[in-house]
Amino acid sequence: MKQELTRRPVSLLESIFGEDLLNNASFGTGIDIYKDENSYTVELEMPGFTKDDIDVQYNGDVLSIRAEHNESEEKDEKNYFYRSRKSSSVNRQIRFSDVDDSKIDAEYQDGILKVILPKKTQEEIVNRISIK
Repeated sequence: MKQELTRRPVSLLESIFGEDLLNNASFGTGIDIYKDENSYTVELEMPGFTKDDIDVQYNGDVLSIRAEHNESEEKDEKNYFYRSRKSSSVNRQIRFSDVDDSKIDAEYQDGILKVILPKKTQEEIVNRISIK
């Protein structure tokens, strides 16, 4: 057990916490979620992405935010000893229960994705059933 701890401490933590601790989304993507009486607001830090890199969907009470960005510097010379590429990805899912999905709005500015999810009104939440 001691050897396992020294060899693979990250994988042990991953098994305890159930997360990929080396994933960019775990470390580099700050997220704030707040609400008021009319809506929820999600703000996700996504520096380095463009608007076209980001996909936002709302389906089955789940807000899904996915993004992928790959950078590669093209050079004509083939004698390089080392070459690196930058790749970033984000994959977040957040469950909400009372959102009016027809009025969701998203904006990306200065590396921050802001998604506003208006809440359903009480009349929309209550499904009245007529009696025959």
